[in-house]
Amino acid sequence: MIGKWYYAADGKSIGPLSTAEVFQRIVLAKNESHLVWTEGMSDWAEAGTRFEFVHAFAAESPAPTTRDTPTKATLVQRARRELIEYIVISAYLYVYFGALIAYKAAILRSVGVTFAPFGLAIVKALISAKFIMLLEALKLGDLGKHASPLIEILKKSSLFAVFLIILTLIEELIVGSIHGKGANEILSEIAGGTLQQALTVGLLLFLVMIPYFTYREFQPELMKAKN
Repeated sequence: MIGKWYYAADGKSIGPLSTAEVFQRIVLAKNESHLVWTEGMSDWAEAGTRFEFVHAFAAESPAPTTRDTPTKATLVQRARRELIEYIVISAYLYVYFGALIAYKAAILRSVGVTFAPFGLAIVKALISAKFIMLLEALKLGDLGKHASPLIEILKKSSLFAVFLIILTLIEELIVGSIHGKGANEILSEIAGGTLQQALTVGLLLFLVMIPYFTYREFQPELMKAKN
């Protein structure tokens, strides 16, 4: 997709625009404030803090043809944005994992079994959030983009659920082997050791991804409505 940027002008959001189009707007009015936003950003930012547009503020500078090294301010802003995003995703997943564990604990308590490892929910949420951000950075699911938002949401939800399970399994196997655990013991800790429970975990991950990617799909429209 060539047009991917939104540009704030006179209190209105303009876009989507290509990087070159936004760059040209900045060059024509260097002394004005230039707010830009694209998918993946948590909020609007000054164009001067984005490495794509840094050279637009230099005197008589041509449009950039290559990506230059970001400034320190840009790196700090990006790190801050990604940290906030990581915390938000982790909190969202913790609600899911916490509710799942609470439900399981209630069932086991009814038969006299004490089970309430809510610390495990935090660990799972942090690990899963890390993998989600990694997969998003790799643009998983962006190829073969469909016109229908519903198809995109279901496609990405299913892909991310599958890859989350695979990545979690690989990580658990590596960590477990370091601590001298066998594969069967590790698998039983992850999904109860049965195919039925593993499939259930996969289905639940798929379902919890749907609201997340629904928000992602309509985020540009929400940002335009906000402004």
